[in-house]
Amino acid sequence: MITYKEAINILHEALQPLPTSQMATEQAHGVLAGDLISTIEVPSFSNSAMDGFAVRSVETNGANAENPVTLEVRGCILAGELAPEIDQRESCCEIMTGSIMPIGFDAVIPIEQVDIADEDGRAFIRVSQSVQTGQNVRFSGEDFKPGETVAQKGQLLNPHILMAIIANKIDTVSVYRPPKIGILTTGSELETGNQEETRPTIPNTNGPFLQSSIRRMGVPCNGTVSVGDSSQMIQKKIQDFMDLESDIIIISGGVSAGKVDFVPAALLALGANILFHKVWIRPGKPILMAKLPAGQFVFGLPGNPVSVAVGFRFFVNQAIRILQGQPLEQPIFAINKTEFNKPEKFCFFAKAQTEYTQSGSLEATVLSGQESFKLSPFYRANSWMVLPAGSKVIKAGEKIQIVSLHPGEAI
Repeated sequence: MITYKEAINILHEALQPLPTSQMATEQAHGVLAGDLISTIEVPSFSNSAMDGFAVRSVETNGANAENPVTLEVRGCILAGELAPEIDQRESCCEIMTGSIMPIGFDAVIPIEQVDIADEDGRAFIRVSQSVQTGQNVRFSGEDFKPGETVAQKGQLLNPHILMAIIANKIDTVSVYRPPKIGILTTGSELETGNQEETRPTIPNTNGPFLQSSIRRMGVPCNGTVSVGDSSQMIQKKIQDFMDLESDIIIISGGVSAGKVDFVPAALLALGANILFHKVWIRPGKPILMAKLPAGQFVFGLPGNPVSVAVGFRFFVNQAIRILQGQPLEQPIFAINKTEFNKPEKFCFFAKAQTEYTQSGSLEATVLSGQESFKLSPFYRANSWMVLPAGSKVIKAGEKIQIVSLHPGEAI
C-alpha cells in the first residue's frame, strides 16, 4: 500500500490537460484555457442608473424645501437613443434607465424626488435638495477598463462569467475539451428493476451519485451501466467505454480482494497499467487507478457508498480538474469542536458539519455515523475533515483541514 500523498503524486504525474478549442462565446461551455482581458470600457458610455432627470449638479447647489431650484425639462432620452445637445442653463432632461447621459450633465435625480409642473405647455421640475456629482450615473469604464481581467484561465464558465465576457464584446473563447467520463457500477447484489426478484438486493446508489457529481462539475457523462459480478461482463463494459473514447472510466465495486472482485484482473487482461492499488485511507482503502493502452484512465472505487463519495471527492475530482486545466483547490482550516478517535495509520476522511462563528472563525464538528455504508449523516454534512495518518486522537481545539462536501462549492 502507498500513502495518500504518494497516490496523489502519482495521479498528478500521470495526467495532463486535454486539448483546447475555440468556441463562440454564446455557445461556450467548459473551462477557460486562457485569461480573458478587456480591450474596451464597460459601460462604453456614461448612462443613467434609474428613471429620472439628468441635471448639472452645480445648478442644484443650495436647493432646499424653502428655496427649490426650478429647471426646465428639455426633452426625453430613451435607452438606445442619442442624447440631445442642451446648451441652455437651468435645464434638465428626462432620462430612462440605461440611457446615455447628455454632454455636460453629471447627475440624475430620481423621478420620485422632484415636483413636476407645467406652465404654458413647458415642463419644469422643482428640486428641493442639492445633488452630488455622479449621483445615479454609471460612468464609462466604471465596470471594466482596457487591460483589466474579465475571466481567468481555469475558471468554469457559468452564466455570470458569460455575461461579463459578452459585455466586453469577446466573441470567441478558448476552452479545454470536456473529459468524457463513463460510469460502471458492479455487483450482483444491485437491484435490476425486476419487481419479482426474491433474492436480497440493494439500490444502486453509486451510479446516480457519480452521474450527479460529474454533472455538478460541468462535465458530460459518457454513459452509465451496471453489471453483476462477472469478470467477462466487466471486461466487456470497460472495452465498450474504451470504444466510446472515454477519458476516464469510474468503476464502483469489485476492486478489493474478495472472490468476486474481478476489476483488477479485467483491467490487466485489457493491457492496463495499474498505477496504484490500495492506499492508506479510510474510507476507500482498496481504491485503484490504472491507465489503459489507449490512454484512458480508470478509477476503481470500493463499492460502499461513502467509499465511492470519498474516492470521487479526493481522487476523481482532482483528475477532472487536471484534465481541464483547473488550479488545485486551496486548503481550508477549521477548529475541531469535539475529540475524535481515528485509525492511526490511515488518512481519514470524516463527514463533518462546518460553520462560521460570530467572530468569523471556522469550526468543524465530526458527525456520528462515520461507517462507510452510512448515508444518514449526509443530510447534515457540508464538508469533509481530512485527518492525516500518524495521529490517533484528534483533540478539541485542534486545527484541522476541511474541504467542501462537493467539489468547487463554498462551505
